[in-house]
Amino acid sequence: EMDRVLSPQPMLDEEHVLADAHSLGIKESHAHTLWRYIVHNGVTDIDEIPDLPKTFRALLKSKYTLTSSTVLSCKTSADGSTTKLLVRLQDGHLVESVIMRYGTVHLSSFPQGLRNENGFRSKQRATLCVSSQIGCSMGCTFCATGTMGLKGNLWAGEILEQLYHANRVEPIRNVVFMGMGEPLDNYKAVIAAIRAMTDVQRFSLSPARISVSTVGVVPRLRTLAHDAPGVSLALSLHAPTQELRCQIVPTAKAWHLENIMAAVDQFVDSQAHLIAARRCKVLYEYVLIADVNDMDWVAHELGKLLQPRSAMLNVIPYNPTTVTHQYQSPAPERTHAFCDIVRSYGTMTIIRQELGQDIAGACGQLVVSALSPALQAGVQASPQPGGCSGDIEDLGPGTGHSHSRTAKARGASKSASAGCGGASGHSHGDASGHSDAGCCAGHDDNLAAGCCEGSGSSCCRPSDPVPPTLLWFGGAVLGLVLVPALIRRVYTALV
Repeated sequence: EMDRVLSPQPMLDEEHVLADAHSLGIKESHAHTLWRYIVHNGVTDIDEIPDLPKTFRALLKSKYTLTSSTVLSCKTSADGSTTKLLVRLQDGHLVESVIMRYGTVHLSSFPQGLRNENGFRSKQRATLCVSSQIGCSMGCTFCATGTMGLKGNLWAGEILEQLYHANRVEPIRNVVFMGMGEPLDNYKAVIAAIRAMTDVQRFSLSPARISVSTVGVVPRLRTLAHDAPGVSLALSLHAPTQELRCQIVPTAKAWHLENIMAAVDQFVDSQAHLIAARRCKVLYEYVLIADVNDMDWVAHELGKLLQPRSAMLNVIPYNPTTVTHQYQSPAPERTHAFCDIVRSYGTMTIIRQELGQDIAGACGQLVVSALSPALQAGVQASPQPGGCSGDIEDLGPGTGHSHSRTAKARGASKSASAGCGGASGHSHGDASGHSDAGCCAGHDDNLAAGCCEGSGSSCCRPSDPVPPTLLWFGGAVLGLVLVPALIRRVYTALV
């Protein structure tokens, strides 16, 4: 069922907390105090939060819980790049979310020819791929999540709890809605979650560091820029023509490709109008399947489709999954030839370097499989090679050797409610999967593109932040200009 009932309800769910607070005449500011102490201060007992009205505290204790979900297990990829969290919801349903690390691990998938003697270098950061639904109704033929069908929508609070759990493993800088489910099919909850993620009193993420991936739900695409200004958009395209797309994405019959592209163009125009300084590029995701959508004529059609648009094409060689179709990944030579044709039309084209294939965490691989009796009972499984358990301080990315970071580097990380720790002697990570709009290990930053290969180019990443000394110098110059002018205006008024 789509409308799930939770009792107790998650404290991070804005809609329900504010509705109950308003009904009791409690100021909204007290709810923001609650969230600030939970997210920023790491409070796990609301009695530790000062200045909450007694009626509000009593409401929270009787009707709400700090987190309605728990982390049952986490799996780690061999190269230490990603960690996949299996999250059990209050009603027993399971979803997966994935932490992808960059800058501190040696990515085994990164092209050998692009590595220097010091190994692949990139800015240290962590991206979280979150699920928005339990299963997915889109039924993409290459995607394992689609085999589950749609079992329910997540509450906004449950989406936020995935970020809460991940932050207790390590600080998250970017979020991509590319896990299980079609985000725009659970629109209200996703928008509410984005609002909380970008709220400075809560998770304080930049909108530009949040990406929403969709198969193309046209009515919601038309309102997304207004409801979530500044966020990045990724479209799960997979084919340049309506006929071919319907073979790969069955639900494409509901919205014609021409209408989807028009809605995406409208999104770009709306974002440019709302944020004049930023002209966004839409990331077009394209799972490349041998002898299905990797032919030369398809590449030419794709190039023509994207040529007039502000676009970046992210080509994803097919990952093995449990789907019934006997799909194969194209040979590397075929992949490069396909990309070269699209590039000839002037479209920036990158090949995604997948993370976490070994733990079924790469693009299209997320699916909740049968659990062991221990996990069904909510008990943390014993550590397995490449998995994680034990102390939280061991849960840190490495370069192929045992590696840990200090608690200060992780922020106020606490292992108690995170449900997983690092296996000593192992570095870890996992890639995210993508449920049709699924999570792509390799997704990352403003372009939602992550570590990528662009035919000899270096990894795509944003520029470094402005140095503090430069900010100080700019402020000093601004003060020298403004202060004398202000003094003259005051003097003139008095005289």
